[in-house]
Amino acid sequence: MAKNTFCILILLLIGCAKPLYVSSQSINRNDISRFHAEHFTDENGLPQNSIYSIVSDELGFVWLVTERGLVRFDGKDFRVFDNFGKTYSSGSIGSVHIDPRVRPEGFFAVNIENGFIHIRGGAAAIDTILRNELKKQPFPYPVGDHTHLLVRTPGLFDGNPYPDSFVLPTGNDCFFVYDTRALTYYERKKKVAEVAFPSKRRWDFFCLGNNLYHLENGRLARFTAGPASLVSGPADFKGELPHDPAFRQGKPGIVFWNNATRQVFIILDKSLYFVTADAQGNLDSRLILQGFDFPREKIKGMYFDQKAWRIFLGSHLNGLFVLTRDKFTVQASSFPGTDQVYYGQAGLMPDGVLTGQGIAYHHDTFGGGTHAAQLPLITKSVDWDKSSILVDPEGYIWCKKQAKLMCIEPDASKIRRSWTLPSEITQLYRGADNTIWIGTHKEGLFYLKKPFTDRAVPALYRKAPLIYISWIDESEGFIWVGTRRGLFRIDRTTQRVTEVPGLRDIYIRSLHINGPETWIATYKDGFFLLKDGKLTRFPPDRKGYLANTHCIIEDRKGYFWIPTNHGLFQVLKEDLLRYAEQPGEIYYHQYSKADGFKSNEFNGGCQPCAVRMSSGEVSLPSMNGLVWFEPESIAPELPDRKIIVNRIEIDRKAMPVGQDAVTFSQTQKVLTFELVTPFFGNHQNVGFSYALQEKGSIPAESDWLSADAVAVNKATINISTLSDGRYTLFIRKKNGFGIDNFAYKTIGIDVPPFWYQTWWFYALLAISLGIAVAQYVKYRTLRVRRANLMLERQINERTGQLRSALRDLENSQQEVLSQMHLQSRLMASIAHDVRSPLGAAIIVAAELQKMIERGEYDMASLVGRNIEDSMRRVKGSLEDMLAYVKVQVYKHEPKNEMVDLHKLVEENMQLYGKNTRINANTFLNLVPADTRVMTHPPLMKIVVHNLIDNANKFTSNGEIKAYISVASDTLELIIEDSGCGIPEELIAWFEKKGSFGKPGTHGGIGLVMVKELAPAIAESIRIERLVPGTRVVIVFRRRWVTAGSEAFTSAQAP
Repeated sequence: MAKNTFCILILLLIGCAKPLYVSSQSINRNDISRFHAEHFTDENGLPQNSIYSIVSDELGFVWLVTERGLVRFDGKDFRVFDNFGKTYSSGSIGSVHIDPRVRPEGFFAVNIENGFIHIRGGAAAIDTILRNELKKQPFPYPVGDHTHLLVRTPGLFDGNPYPDSFVLPTGNDCFFVYDTRALTYYERKKKVAEVAFPSKRRWDFFCLGNNLYHLENGRLARFTAGPASLVSGPADFKGELPHDPAFRQGKPGIVFWNNATRQVFIILDKSLYFVTADAQGNLDSRLILQGFDFPREKIKGMYFDQKAWRIFLGSHLNGLFVLTRDKFTVQASSFPGTDQVYYGQAGLMPDGVLTGQGIAYHHDTFGGGTHAAQLPLITKSVDWDKSSILVDPEGYIWCKKQAKLMCIEPDASKIRRSWTLPSEITQLYRGADNTIWIGTHKEGLFYLKKPFTDRAVPALYRKAPLIYISWIDESEGFIWVGTRRGLFRIDRTTQRVTEVPGLRDIYIRSLHINGPETWIATYKDGFFLLKDGKLTRFPPDRKGYLANTHCIIEDRKGYFWIPTNHGLFQVLKEDLLRYAEQPGEIYYHQYSKADGFKSNEFNGGCQPCAVRMSSGEVSLPSMNGLVWFEPESIAPELPDRKIIVNRIEIDRKAMPVGQDAVTFSQTQKVLTFELVTPFFGNHQNVGFSYALQEKGSIPAESDWLSADAVAVNKATINISTLSDGRYTLFIRKKNGFGIDNFAYKTIGIDVPPFWYQTWWFYALLAISLGIAVAQYVKYRTLRVRRANLMLERQINERTGQLRSALRDLENSQQEVLSQMHLQSRLMASIAHDVRSPLGAAIIVAAELQKMIERGEYDMASLVGRNIEDSMRRVKGSLEDMLAYVKVQVYKHEPKNEMVDLHKLVEENMQLYGKNTRINANTFLNLVPADTRVMTHPPLMKIVVHNLIDNANKFTSNGEIKAYISVASDTLELIIEDSGCGIPEELIAWFEKKGSFGKPGTHGGIGLVMVKELAPAIAESIRIERLVPGTRVVIVFRRRWVTAGSEAFTSAQAP
């Protein structure tokens, strides 16, 4: 292969065989065309377009010195610090230098009024301490207009040809002092040494470390400060500067030096050299930029970020230039019939690629740069179908167009052989055994094995379900086929096809197989890892660009490089493997056009999707050229700086920054934190998140929320009204690769309670209430006493009336309660009187049915009449009781009447036994006819009714009789039965006064009503226990009448 492909390259260079088109491209990485340039002026936030000096602080901010203050640059935004006094000139900064003290903190700026401004912690403020410390030095620092603070060259007015005195601080309380006659070195406020060096301009001096240099007319002198010495001698320029033709011609360069950054530059024509001191004190030089017109842009200050290869240039008139060298190289050409949209490519030895549209690129090993050549036959044969191309070991070129497969001679002079397949060809792949695998659109997978003779024909390997093939790959014992509908694995021994679960209907873009790991790139669904039968889908980036993943390239440092439609991503493989075991937040580092691409849109759907050349460079196809880069040599610019709280606002009012806690009251609406981190790279690589917790709590992973980005490297956190308490705001930022690689910052938030929620308020309230109550009581007491004197007479006059009214009220209340109680018992009696007869009627009705069935019609007729009579009596009893209730409801006073006891007893005995066979009792009414007493008829009926009912219930096959006993002033109605007898506890309950509740489990409501109604119908009722049986005696002391006699008592009728 090496021999044949090398022949191709020779043909490309000498133009033999067929007509070829050749072009070349310079590879000078320091040319201005290889830099991404940004230009900032007052339109972008600068206070003015004059910048005199540029330094970088310990946090990573870049500070610009202007006539209108100090400007802090965080990568995208500018913040001006100019509150250094009341005068206009107090904000005009003349220079900036290191902190000369033994323990330095940041650095210092000096305004035109010779005021010191301390720059540290991302802020700038007036300083009064340093001047007092410098007054202790044994030399004037500085004095008037004859001694200057030398901290940079060139200065604003460096055209002065006369010698000047100066003081140059080198740090650690060490100084060089020049008085136009001699150079003196001071260390820790002591004079160390002095060297005669008369009549020199201060602009010709510059310092690196402990070495002070003087450059005049091309001669370089060095003064080296030791522990207790100052040694002078010559020095030489080394490195790339001496090879510059302008330098060799003796053309003077311009020295740029900054005491605060300790950096030295030399401008020679349009070339910028970065100068450092070597161990011997000589100056080593390195070309870092070429092609920039420094004089035209009036450059006065510069700073070089060596790690990012980023150059900051401050102009006297045109603001700030930021130049960042491209990390990537784009190969492009303009050959006939071609465009800059690349897809498939194949590697060519030693360091080149051949693209699907017939353009070959390779490095010029001798002269540097890149050569490109066109193979017209390939361009014409492939036309638009450039998704796949390969070169076999013999140097033959394999390409395709629709369903046509072509094998082209190694010198690209002619098509050696071609075949037409039954379906459009999608991809070509050369296996480890040099078998050519051919994927088609609808007819499956074909293959062509060596030797590739005229008789060789592509054979079908497997058809269904292999349609819409997008990728072909192999591992030990298996062929992997990616399609637009999933991923399949074919066993090479059995040709058994297995679909990879979890990927059905997913468009497979490419595979990266590394041992047991199969990394899968897809279109619209991100990328996956298949390992040990487990499929892991990785989370997308913040913008979701990784949804369209074209390719996965693994470098030698353990990183994956993933091209997408929105730039190139770098991710640490170890982070992905850890995520597969335990999910966490993954850092994806994005590269964009600012890093050297001509388009952020890379191309996929081609095979191979990337080519790694023997030089180590990777070639990726894009929509505008081939992107070349060496992964191992690229140092990603990570957002690993500290989190800075740039601004705190409460309801749009600025609050002091730098405190450990913020007080946020409950009446305030919004607490805003503006976060910033110094970062000059791709803003998509910066992401803040936050969690708000009660103090003492640690946020879980689910508690973190993404902060709103207001700028590329800024974010704001808005917190609405909080209840009282103490909170902690946790802020974090991804520092770069590593699952747990975060920068954290915490801020306390104290929400004080309302004044009425504090303990002292409650204490004060209790005291106040106590005092108020005491005062009120005192006031009321005095008022009552005065009122008592006035009311006493009225009270005495109305006492009698009130007492009478009170008695009437008590009587009325007692009467109302009595009536309500009586009414409730009457209603209970109604229910009682209905239930018992109806129960008897139900039993008799059942017997009646049996009589009819037996033909005992006479008896049935008699029983029916008895039922009818009983129901009438029940109805009458109910009507009597309801009438009494109506009297009570409508407040009609019931009147006592003469009641015929004989008839009353007879009616109830008829109801409960004489005409029925319930309990088979004998009823005897021995009350003489026409025996009458003065009582309440309805209540008397209720009492007699319940007494006979209870006697009938508790007597079986016995005798129930009623008779009277007459004495001189009483008449007693006695109801007696021969039943089981009333329990003694029931008799005790009945005789107990004032107890009207239900008598335990022995009595029902009937006996309760008897006890309750007894005072209303008679003098008394007593119960006696017989053996066997029970006797109830109702005593009347009112007017009564028996047969042939009439008696009256002195008692008033109720």
